[in-house]
Amino acid sequence: MLIFIDKRKAGSPTNPDVFWISETPKQLAAAFYEESGLSVSNGVMKRLLRELGYRYRKSVKVLATGTCDQRDAQFKIIFQLIALLCVSQTHPVISIDCKKKEKLGNLSRDGRCLSTGPIETYDHDYEHLSKGKVVPHGIYDLNTKTGYISVGVSSETAEFVYDNLMWWWTEHGIHQYPDAESILILCDAGGANSYRHHVFKYWMIQFAKQTGVSLVICHYPPYSSKWNPIEHRLFCHVHRATAGVVFDKYQTVIDTIAKTATSTGLKVIVRMNWKFYQTGQKIDKPKIEVNRIRPHPDIPMLNYRIIA
Repeated sequence: MLIFIDKRKAGSPTNPDVFWISETPKQLAAAFYEESGLSVSNGVMKRLLRELGYRYRKSVKVLATGTCDQRDAQFKIIFQLIALLCVSQTHPVISIDCKKKEKLGNLSRDGRCLSTGPIETYDHDYEHLSKGKVVPHGIYDLNTKTGYISVGVSSETAEFVYDNLMWWWTEHGIHQYPDAESILILCDAGGANSYRHHVFKYWMIQFAKQTGVSLVICHYPPYSSKWNPIEHRLFCHVHRATAGVVFDKYQTVIDTIAKTATSTGLKVIVRMNWKFYQTGQKIDKPKIEVNRIRPHPDIPMLNYRIIA
């Protein structure tokens, strides 16, 4: 029987100790009967597979698609800055990112929720069935364990990030940190807050000039976005709170996300951002006030201060 199983297993390309079998216990029992003439029940085959360590599992997204030579050094810089500013409690430490974009309308969503009857949605998710876009951009305050989410209806751009930061600061941040002289912003290396694009630095300079607060910006190394605190301290809980809920209208989106909470004190504040943002806009380098940008001596591309 063990030889029969060994002939049908396939090995993982990344782990020599991991194997899998694409056939079900019922199919294996039938194949064993054809080869040996011996009848084996599905239950016996299931127990044998369990004893050999086989379980039903799904793939896990843990393998990076690339590497960054400065990964470890960048993480050390980020951890040092977080430890320094979180201890003081007088300067905000925030993590920002844009959650998965979704379609508005009577369309099916992953997950399940409590319901007194079937939740009926369209059998397809064609674009013409959608009523609009749902673009959730999040800001997570590491000091207060509070999440701030702006639900956009347009596109994820650097200006969109700027507007959401301005909303957070003027409505909440300035009141929580009245003596703050700088803000530490942790973000990914790509997307609307890409370290390669001049447009992101342009809008962050506008934020510093408008608020009079300097910014310390640290980008997580490429292929390391899952370590951004907002991913495992805010977005995972928002995903759980909204699982299976049909986003039929924007008010439903707002109400559902706002109910996100944890036993450790997480709370979420949500607002709608109705502004339309044009994609593909570029900012010429001469328009950027480079005198306001002070690169970090180590890994200057991923770490820099913007002077107010």
